[in-house]
Amino acid sequence: MILDIWSILIIVVAFQGLFLLSIILSNRQNRVKKGNIFLLWIVIVLIWFLIEFFFIRNKVNFQLNIFYGTRYGSWFLLGPLTYFYFKSITNSDWSFTKKQLLHFLPFVIFVIVIPLISYKAINDRQIDYGMLSVFDYREKQLATIQWIYSIVFVLQFVHLAFFLFKNLNLVRLYSKGLRKEYSVIDAKVKWLRYFNLTLLILLVLSAMFLYVLLVTDIYRRHLDYIYVLPIGVLFYFVSFKFFRADWEPIETNGKYSGSTLKADKISEYKAAINQLMRDEKLYLSPDLRLHHVAKKLDISKHHLSQIINQHYNASFFDFINQFRINEAKAIISEHPQYTLLQVAFDSGFNNKTSFVNAFKKFESMTPSKYRDRI
Repeated sequence: MILDIWSILIIVVAFQGLFLLSIILSNRQNRVKKGNIFLLWIVIVLIWFLIEFFFIRNKVNFQLNIFYGTRYGSWFLLGPLTYFYFKSITNSDWSFTKKQLLHFLPFVIFVIVIPLISYKAINDRQIDYGMLSVFDYREKQLATIQWIYSIVFVLQFVHLAFFLFKNLNLVRLYSKGLRKEYSVIDAKVKWLRYFNLTLLILLVLSAMFLYVLLVTDIYRRHLDYIYVLPIGVLFYFVSFKFFRADWEPIETNGKYSGSTLKADKISEYKAAINQLMRDEKLYLSPDLRLHHVAKKLDISKHHLSQIINQHYNASFFDFINQFRINEAKAIISEHPQYTLLQVAFDSGFNNKTSFVNAFKKFESMTPSKYRDRI
């Protein structure tokens, strides 16, 4: 065995994953936190892929056929695991059921059952030169099951892509739900998108390599390592952004069709909301949430959300940020010497980026340009 720089990189990333596993498993609070069971399995699967790849590329013979699961379709695991992880943290009411185990059926059939029954489910050429070698121009004798497994090899990546795009929709709905109840969108939503984007990049890089291999019929060994670095990035996200995170709950009961809000009360509530914002300036609190305002007004959170959504035509997030931007404009006019960061904090924002983005949304210009104009 010769350890080149790429093999050493695989070992480093794999040990990073093992260290992450030890941290999660050693702390009971981390183990029982909702969603972390799926995150734990995601890390285990990625470590498995890294060790498997290291063994293949360094010609280490591991005496367990299904260990080399990538050939058989082990990527069928990753899609459902990431989807259930995203589902568990974006929907506090969701729980895993036995019916959802069906999502893992392709993995069980192609990676566990068939290889255990038939050790020669794939031939030596597929083992030595890759599963897609059956599609090249060379003459060969292949059984039907060997053709099937070459197609399964491709389908496992399509399967993962399907779930990753479902994850994007989950993040979109979660972000939309947060806007109904929170005046500041948690930065963790951004990290969720990055987590999913890293997996998509990993998928695209793998597809590009397979395409080059099929079109040129030239094997480039160093390109086999294209998914090592993205997996390392994923371990970074998990280590520093995810497994300790407390995800904000949101309401998932949808529209207001069953609302008990009385029409004759709407004008009264709107007047109370406007007075509350004008007199007490609740929007100056960066941690302001829907239930804080509802408690001040002595109305239900659901009714307040309905009033803001339907009668102000805005999400709670935009509703509060509009007041903050008006406050920021007043501060800029009265104190042009203030830095934008100071203006952001004094008007209720918790960071400069959110302030600039909100200002551009409502005023169609940056705060610095607004200051120059006045």
